[in-house]
Order: sequence, then structure tokens, then C-alpha cells
Amino acid sequence: MEMRFSKVVISAALAASLLGCTQDYKSAKELVDIAVNGLPDIQLSEEERLALNFAAVYIKYGEHPKTYIALAKAQGDERVWAASDGITVVTRNGQIIRSDGLPFASSGVHYLKQDPFAQGLLSVEENTPYLATRDYISEDLFGVTSESSFTVHETSQAVIAGSERQLQRVSEQLSVPALKFSTTNQYWVEQRNNKQIIWRTEQQLGPNQPMVFLESLMPFFEDI
Repeated sequence: MEMRFSKVVISAALAASLLGCTQDYKSAKELVDIAVNGLPDIQLSEEERLALNFAAVYIKYGEHPKTYIALAKAQGDERVWAASDGITVVTRNGQIIRSDGLPFASSGVHYLKQDPFAQGLLSVEENTPYLATRDYISEDLFGVTSESSFTVHETSQAVIAGSERQLQRVSEQLSVPALKFSTTNQYWVEQRNNKQIIWRTEQQLGPNQPMVFLESLMPFFEDI
């Protein structure tokens, strides 16, 4: 019973952490209530979205409620998204390359040749392997090899960041032999002028980890 209670509190603390930039939960009773009863996803109205004075993305970690986190830094192609309690997710051209404050920490992705995300996922050679080295600081693993291949799927329409968009779904088949880990990640891409913009993603960071959902809420001006 004590172990189950501990897991409940840990789960609740993570949920509250992810919601830290928008809501404040302080007492242990509130944390347990969050874990047992859950919280609704946050969904901003268009008026609320336009009132934001910073770039932001929606984030949902597994079964935890959806919230949003703000852009803390833009450096080259990297975007550092941060919650007020120190949880950070770093993306590069739409791919999660680092995370901190989550149970499983990815700390780097380095492609050996062509970076498919810099190239644009709609321009990749389908079912061709792209090799990278990856760092997993939480597992004390550095420079392990991964292999990704991509498949372009159907087009659909969705309203994201205040506009209706024509999105092409691209799936990534990712394997990391050193972790005995394989998964399929999803990316929804819009071809816009000369840019291929990833507006929504579902990515799994490691074995036995839930999917991390990201969706643009208020895009950074250099990315559109």
C-alpha cells in the first residue's frame, strides 16, 4: 500500500510540474487528488492564445493532462521550451533532442551524415536508414547508435496555432539497439513556401516511456 501511495504521489508531482507554468498545486492532498481524479487538458481560446506575449507549445506527457510551456531560448535551430519548475524539452527542427526533469532524459542526437529534420521530412528518401549517435544521461549511455527510417502518409486538415493547415503525416521507425528499444514516432508537416514546418509531433524518448505530444501554440517568428 505504501509503494502504491508513493507511485501515486510521484505521478501527481509530475503532473503538477508539467502544469507549473499555468497552475499552482501545493499541498500533498491536492497532489493525491490530481493523481486519483486527474485534471482536464488545457485548451486556450483564440483570444487567450493571441494574448500570449511569448512563443509556446502544448505538451502532453503520456496520460498526464495537456498544458503548455514557453520558449526560453532560441539558439540556431534549437528551441528550448521550459516550465517554471525546471522541466525542459529541447527541439531541433521539430525533433526532441534533449529533455530534463522527466523520468527518462535524452541529452543529444547527432546525425552521422544528413539530418533528415534539417532536410525536411517531406524530402527524405523513404525507408532509407538515417544513422545517428544519441546520448542518454539518465542511463549513463553516450554515443550509442540509432537508426531511423521515414514513411510519408496521408494528408489531413487541422486547426493549429489559429489557422487551418494542410498537414502531411510522416512516421519515423526508430531503433536504438543499445537500449533494446524501437518505436514509431509521428510528425505532422506543412509545406509552406520554401519551409517544411512540423506543427505537431508524438515522440517516445526511451523504453517503457509514454509518448510526448507537442503541438505549436504560438510559433516562434523565425520558424514560420
